[in-house]
Amino acid sequence: LVDRLKSTIPNIKADELIRLNKLAQTVVFTSKGTPFIYAGEEVMRDKKGVHNSYKSPDNINAIDWNRKVQNNDAYQYYKALIQLRKNHPAFRMADADLVRKHLEFLPVEQENVIAFQLKDHANGDLWENIVVILNANPAAIKLMIPQGKYTVVCNNGRIDERGMGSVYGQEVYVPAQSALILYK
Repeated sequence: LVDRLKSTIPNIKADELIRLNKLAQTVVFTSKGTPFIYAGEEVMRDKKGVHNSYKSPDNINAIDWNRKVQNNDAYQYYKALIQLRKNHPAFRMADADLVRKHLEFLPVEQENVIAFQLKDHANGDLWENIVVILNANPAAIKLMIPQGKYTVVCNNGRIDERGMGSVYGQEVYVPAQSALILYK
């Protein structure tokens, strides 16, 4: 993922690389199906741009575990994403009928934005409604969500299931290149 982001966005800054990496993994872990991450992604592993490293030496293919310290923020985010998915069955619906019943895409006008809610205690989840907004834009966006009082659990590259504040009403702001996850 790091190599792909670097090749897609030449001269990408380190903070943008981390934000987009976290956003990409939020897509993976809030989507239906079995999430898959490549070995070392959680520590922002790269292969120095080598497209097919099958016959490359260890300095290309090895996981540099020093990156776990250097990229501890990303590592902790991955851990929190995995825990969020484990703790909330709404993210693990394996039946197409359940998905049709509980998943609702929310209207968005901006490009590079996906918004959906998992509603009505999806798959037996304790949270009544979960709203997930994924903003890949380089600027913050404003979006309308269903009316309610929500607890924020993911915002601007941080996750805390205990809550990071509340949102009342229908309007939310999502920081640039990040995800916002709230529940009612």
